[in-house]
Amino acid sequence: MTYGPQHASAEVLNRYAQGSLPPQDRQRLEPHLDTCAPCRAQLAAHTGSRQIDRLWHRLDHALDLPVPGRLERCLLALRVPDHMARVLSATPALRSTWLVGVLLTLLCTALTARLLEPDARSPFTFVALAPLLPALGVAISSSRRFDPAYEIGQAAAPSVFRPVLLRATAVLLSSAVLAALASLILPRLGPAAFGWLLPMGLTTALSLVLMPRCGPVTAPALAGAAWLTALVLTFRSEVLFSAAGQSVLAALLLAAVVALMALRAGFDFQKGIQV
Repeated sequence: MTYGPQHASAEVLNRYAQGSLPPQDRQRLEPHLDTCAPCRAQLAAHTGSRQIDRLWHRLDHALDLPVPGRLERCLLALRVPDHMARVLSATPALRSTWLVGVLLTLLCTALTARLLEPDARSPFTFVALAPLLPALGVAISSSRRFDPAYEIGQAAAPSVFRPVLLRATAVLLSSAVLAALASLILPRLGPAAFGWLLPMGLTTALSLVLMPRCGPVTAPALAGAAWLTALVLTFRSEVLFSAAGQSVLAALLLAAVVALMALRAGFDFQKGIQV
């Protein structure tokens, strides 16, 4: 069923007014009604004024409603709430181009470690890089210049903290999954090969803790610099990947999460931290 220069038939309009028109035909008819005054006048003859007002309200809502993208449709299919799916679908660091780039970077780094560090228990190049990626993703997802929903979010969101935390968590989880996949091609598998996991969470949490004071770009940069400094200070000793070192990293991660919860009001106090 198509509507161009031709008008809708009386039977079609009557079925539309009664609500018995199939959804696919209704979707084709409603844009035509929006631009065709004769068909709207004929439709009014098939229904009362109260029902026509209800139909027009539904039509305006259907025309104004944004079309969900692929990621948003997948999230909705997984029963993620509408508002959370909308925030996540607009996150730059969850776009397919970013995720593919992260995966390729991790795979190349893992291959480099396989060639240059075949006997290392914790390949330095891989464990040094992996924790930096979610921090970079947080910076991109919280920056005005990369976020397409920045203005809408600033105007509509009652709290800045919740969407920032939601996006950072999604970026962290996606980065961790990709890093776990890339870890499978490291020269030696074992607990030490996954020593990047706690530092990845720590750099993300530290980025959020520093963000209200330092901004969305400087804060992840400082968190990444802190991780690289720790690696340089313990270079070749692998102390960070021992049981004691991982325990210290876990304690620091817990402290960063507690500090983030305590300082979350700073996000709303400085509503506009994104640049």
